[in-house]
Amino acid sequence: MGHRPNSRREALLYELSDYSGTGLTADDLTADMDAGEIAEMILRREGLDPIMDRKQLERVTRVVRDWLFDPRGRGAKSGLPD
Repeated sequence: MGHRPNSRREALLYELSDYSGTGLTADDLTADMDAGEIAEMILRREGLDPIMDRKQLERVTRVVRDWLFDPRGRGAKSGLPD
């Protein structure tokens, strides 16, 4: 049986589990952060520079937006709470 997230934030972190060194939890992703801020935080916690790693930043931002901000994205379709 696979992982069953309890929220969109958990699902996002599970999808981005290749950034395992972040130590982030769903509680770290606050409602006042936008997709870019969350993506930058994830990369910085991994020891990467978002300015130098633009492709990674764009990739992570797309995933964050899809799970947390897009009204037609995977987060909305999942039926999971924020």
